[in-house]
Amino acid sequence: MDSILHHVAHRRQIRNAVRCAVGFLALAPILLLSSPPATNAPAVPSSNAVLLLDRHGGILPGATNDPAATPGGPSNGAQRPQIPAPPRGAPQAEAVRQRIADSKSGREWFPSTPPVLPAYLANLDEYGNTALQPGALFNLAPVSSAVQSVKMALSEVGLRYNFYQSVTIASMSGPTSGANALQYYTATYLGKWGVSENPSWGTAAWLSTEFNAQRGLSSNSRSQSLQGNLGSVVNPNATVFGPQGLWISELAWQQSLMNGDLVVLAGQLDQSNYIDSNLYANNSQGQFLNSAFVNSEVLPITYNNLGMNLQYQPGTNGYVMLGIGANAQTAGQSPFTELGFNGVSYLLELGWTPGDVLGLGAGVYRLQPFVATVGGVTQAGVGINLQQRLGKQSPFGWFGRFGVGGTAVTVNGASAEVATGFLLQAPLQWAGLCPGRVNDSLGMGFVWSRPSNAGNNVSNNNEYGIEGVYVLQLTPLVTLEPDLQVLWNPATAPNAQRNIVFQLEFNLTL
Repeated sequence: MDSILHHVAHRRQIRNAVRCAVGFLALAPILLLSSPPATNAPAVPSSNAVLLLDRHGGILPGATNDPAATPGGPSNGAQRPQIPAPPRGAPQAEAVRQRIADSKSGREWFPSTPPVLPAYLANLDEYGNTALQPGALFNLAPVSSAVQSVKMALSEVGLRYNFYQSVTIASMSGPTSGANALQYYTATYLGKWGVSENPSWGTAAWLSTEFNAQRGLSSNSRSQSLQGNLGSVVNPNATVFGPQGLWISELAWQQSLMNGDLVVLAGQLDQSNYIDSNLYANNSQGQFLNSAFVNSEVLPITYNNLGMNLQYQPGTNGYVMLGIGANAQTAGQSPFTELGFNGVSYLLELGWTPGDVLGLGAGVYRLQPFVATVGGVTQAGVGINLQQRLGKQSPFGWFGRFGVGGTAVTVNGASAEVATGFLLQAPLQWAGLCPGRVNDSLGMGFVWSRPSNAGNNVSNNNEYGIEGVYVLQLTPLVTLEPDLQVLWNPATAPNAQRNIVFQLEFNLTL
């Protein structure tokens, strides 16, 4: 009898998957004809409920917060409060903040929950202890449950982390040089190990880490890249960015003071973990793949260099951040290589995080002036980073990055750039095709880049690109991203041309 029930459930799961796949193929015309179903504001879950968030950072209502409705869902015992994975680039939900606050009882060594920080810094500086994501096409309960149990157990001794692993298959038309098909395995580990916390003093301390690994899965992939073969300013896949092998991008001490209003990091830093975040476009392992939609190509952000990051959020709707770091080292190099004042970046970010803008809902608005010295040349520039939900209950969001800077110091490739686009949360559910597909997303983006002349054999001063990406929550731990990009006039290609890039990326998040 059990085998018959299992067989029926398996067939039902396959049937639902086929229906959603057909819906995905038919999505574009249906979205033009559909109207969104009515939605209601979700109730705040109880302290015993499993708290899950969608890709916009909203609390998922009803049965999604019931452990029984989440295969492999985390237990929520008193000794290990369940904290959802935070959406970077957005303020922390009040329900999450309250759950963290309720877990505090006094001074702790290796605290099991993050410290209570101001809303924007809270999602920027910490990770939850929940690996599972809702709305999966296939629920693999035994595997998911084992992974979740490990993550919850490690959080009991203060370790909270995200571990991304990706396999990318890419094909491109008309490369300037090299192969037109490349394949990679990449991994990124981002960890926060809470060392101590004293709520009565308003202080907490962490050890902040980032490790990266990359391996080409063919001989060509071990010596070539999409960006190099196309000769473009933008990297069509920002997940693939370093040397072959394993390297450290961040190893730093993190300290909060003044009840969390002030946070200081010092050591080897990846400033992109803090500066230039964006809710809709900031992670190539779950959002857009093109590097212009992950971080600004204009800002001289330092990735694995010695430096300091200062964060201050005195109120609810505003923050200030200053990142200082050496910029002469590349991924895989020792952070002590070529240290000196001839290669330093100073980046300031002023952020405003209103809960509602003109009735559209929450947004974040960032101004990013900078000064940098590269090779003894000092120049300045400015960036603007915006995100805005397009309706309080709307599944649509808009983002934009705009920047201009001196050609000698824009070390990430563009002296001027516009990168903007839209993201649609849960498109199949919005179109009325697949209820429950709450964690899928559909994105469309456009980028224009003017290359920096420093060290480049520039042939085209105006490079354009578009990207369309669908993020499919395949299992509670795995996403599949089909991605299509078109690039016009790659900067260092000998002649003006058009290149089409198609990619499939499988992401496993532990």
